[in-house]
Amino acid sequence: MTFGRYLCAERQRRGLSQGALAERAGLSRTHVSYIERGIRRPRLETIVLLARGLGLTPAELVGGWWDTEHSTGS
Repeated sequence: MTFGRYLCAERQRRGLSQGALAERAGLSRTHVSYIERGIRRPRLETIVLLARGLGLTPAELVGGWWDTEHSTGS
């Protein structure tokens, strides 16, 4: 799973629209959309803002994606 797809899943799990996450993170909705669709890769500063917008720490956001991306399926 790409980071963008993971971000989308986490956003939806919290019942947030792209616009709501963007507002909470101080980003544009278009930027969030581009990240979720894999058009743009987020910088570290953007990951921090997205994590805060989701109510997570950056480590929780990245770690959750990392675990999903590298799970063995066991």
